[in-house]
Parts: sequence; C-alpha cells; structure tokens
Amino acid sequence: MSKLKIGFYALYETEIQDSYVGTLLVTDSYGIPLEFKCTHSVKVTAIQKALYGERLQPYIGIELCGVPLMKSITISPDLLFVNAPYLLTMRQKITTPIILINRPDGESMMSTEEYLKSGKIIVVHEYNNFPPVEIQYHPDFAKDSKTTLENINEVSANFDLIEPFDRMKKSVEILGKTDSKFK
Repeated sequence: MSKLKIGFYALYETEIQDSYVGTLLVTDSYGIPLEFKCTHSVKVTAIQKALYGERLQPYIGIELCGVPLMKSITISPDLLFVNAPYLLTMRQKITTPIILINRPDGESMMSTEEYLKSGKIIVVHEYNNFPPVEIQYHPDFAKDSKTTLENINEVSANFDLIEPFDRMKKSVEILGKTDSKFK
C-alpha cells in the first residue's frame, strides 16, 4: 500500500464574485481526505481590480492564499495538483512539486511530438473507468516530471485526479451558505 500524500490546491471565486477562497486538500493515494484547509474569503475592491489587472488572481492565488496554506498544513503532500496555469508559478516559492492537471481538450488534441515540446503529458489508464488527464509542470522545474510521473501513474489508477477539485468547490459553496467569512 502506497504512503503517498497527494495535495490539491485551487482558488475559487465566491458566489457573489467579489472575493476568492483558497482551498487545499491533502489525501492519501486513494483519494481519502487527510487534511483540508481553506482561507476566509479575500474581498477585492474595484480599485484593486483596476490596479492589479490580470495579476490579481495570481497574486491572491499564490501570495495571499496558496503559499500561506502550504505553510499552515500539518501533512505535507508529496505532489501538489493545481487546476489553473498561473498557479504553476507557486512552484518557485515551495519545495513540493506542482502539477497542473485538467482534462485534455478533445478538439485540439496534439500529436505526441507536440506534447513533448509543450511539456504536457497525457495520463491514461485503460484498466479503469477514469477519463484521461493532461498534466504539465512548471518549465523551470522539468526535473519534477522525472521524479513524480511514476507516482502520478500510481495514484491515477486509484481515483480520478480531477474529482477532488469538485469536492473542494462543493465545500466552499457549503461554507459560503453557512458562514459569512466564506461569502
């Protein structure tokens, strides 16, 4: 039985769309939760939106939520999956390998050669019913791909690696309905 600990980090916009909540879930290699933490909502003003522009979400996602959440957890993950490309840059601030994960876009599937050039990898398991996932590493940390691909193949055989993001989003929605700190 594997002792891998898998992290999932995402930044979600709240229902009223003027704030964000960072979420971090650490599971075992079968997707069973070991630790879950989230931030209170980070409110954004119109001035901040104007001043930060396109850098607003990366700033909130990495500096205000992601790095502090990683420092606050008691169970450090061996891998950290994220669901937004800008979150890959958090790898420059933490030691845990970060992997962008999503479903491959069937309409714009690349050839194997294009995938190798892009730094993306498709993980497919024919012996289970989980849909394939596309993973990508930060280009400055290509060594992460060598050290983590075997672990990714192992855990992706046990559970759908996209599904924990759905769990976290649902948890944020529940918190938003029950606690004003998460609205």
